[in-house]
Amino acid sequence: MREEIQDTKEIKMDSITLAQEIIDGRRITRDDDLSFFLTCDLDELCKGADMIREKFIGDKVDLCSIINGRSGKCPEDCKYCAQSAHNHTNCEVYDFLPEEKILEACRMNEREGVDRFSIVTAGKALTGEEFDKAIHAYETMKRDYEKAEEV
Repeated sequence: MREEIQDTKEIKMDSITLAQEIIDGRRITRDDDLSFFLTCDLDELCKGADMIREKFIGDKVDLCSIINGRSGKCPEDCKYCAQSAHNHTNCEVYDFLPEEKILEACRMNEREGVDRFSIVTAGKALTGEEFDKAIHAYETMKRDYEKAEEV
């Protein structure tokens, strides 16, 4: 009888308890009742999150940076994007950047402690000469800089 009472007794979960359980190896599943997050104390939630971060990540911040390798005139009609040719914005418009400008940005980001650096461009895809320029820039960054992100 006593075991039945213990089995039906509801265990109250809180952010700190859950954080410690995660640190000890628990993995949250879809079946877990996490509704207590809706009303939990924000300071306690932040403390629990900080406990988990400290255990698994430490004090390291992972930084990544991008350079806009080609800007504007994108043929896509993304309603939210300033680079779409369909949206009338004042965004800067330019063709694929010269490699030296990309490498200069990569050097600066590496000096500043950025962990990863990559090129992004307006449009669906790079083709032809712009694609070749991007590949060459990535190969140069990979060869000369530690933090360049692989394509």
